[in-house]
Amino acid sequence: MKDIGRKLYHLLGGIGLLSLYYILGREHALMFYAVFFLIALGLDLTRLKIPAVNQFILTRFRSFIRKNEEHKLTGTVPYILGIGLSLYAYSPEVATAAVCFLAFGDVAATTTGERYGKTKIGDKSLEGSAAFIIASLVSGLFLQIIGIYLATGVMILGAFVAAGVEIMPLPVNDNLLIPIVAGGVMELTMRLIR
Repeated sequence: MKDIGRKLYHLLGGIGLLSLYYILGREHALMFYAVFFLIALGLDLTRLKIPAVNQFILTRFRSFIRKNEEHKLTGTVPYILGIGLSLYAYSPEVATAAVCFLAFGDVAATTTGERYGKTKIGDKSLEGSAAFIIASLVSGLFLQIIGIYLATGVMILGAFVAAGVEIMPLPVNDNLLIPIVAGGVMELTMRLIR
C-alpha cells in the first residue's frame, strides 16, 4: 500500500483529535485544538522559511509529506483547523460524523483510488469516491451503535456531500473543507427537519 504512514497518520489523527473532545470536554478540547493548530502552523512556516529545517524534516518524515507539499503548508494545518472548527460550530453529533467522514472516508478514497481507480474524474476516481461514501456510512453507523445518534438520512446526505467535496478540484485543502461543508449541510438539515 502506497504512503501507508501518511494514511495511518490521517486516520489515527482524526480519531485521536476527536477522542480528545470527549475526553477533555468541549472547552478544553477546543483550547487544545487552537494551541495545536498554532504550533503546527508555526512549525510548518518555520520549515518553509528555513531551508535547512525543511530539508531536515523532509529527510526524516518523507512518508508523511507529499511531494507537492515540500514548499507549501502540509495537510496537517488545515486538518486540525477543519476538525476544530467543526467541533466548535456544529452539534457534537454532526461534528463527530463530519470528522469521521474526513478520517475514514478520505483514507478509503485514496487507498481505493490508487489501487482500483479506473474511472478518472480529474486526478481522482469514481471508485475512490464510492469507497469514501461506503467508509463514511460505515463510520456513521458505528457512531449510532455506540450512542452518537444522527438521523440516517442526514448521515447519508453528509457522506455524499463529503465525498463530493473530496473529489472536486478546489483551491482550498479538502482536509479543511470536508468536515466544514459536510458538517454545515448536516447541521442545516437537522435544523430544518426539527
